[in-house]
Amino acid sequence: MVEGGSESQAWIDDEFAASRFSDVRLGRRLRQLVTQMAGAVGGPIPLACQDWANTKAAYRFLSNSEVVSHGVV
Repeated sequence: MVEGGSESQAWIDDEFAASRFSDVRLGRRLRQLVTQMAGAVGGPIPLACQDWANTKAAYRFLSNSEVVSHGVV
């Protein structure tokens, strides 16, 4: 988990407050994935996710056609 959990979670919530998905579960998954990735910055997704179920969920999220980035610099 990320150090300073509540502070990190507040930052994640602020950063992704404008993200909109057709299904609220995608927004929850995005926040969970960012939290996991923050715990393993620079590492591969399987390392950050720590188990097969979370790794598979991360790849499923990233390949979902409903998940698109707009205006990412």
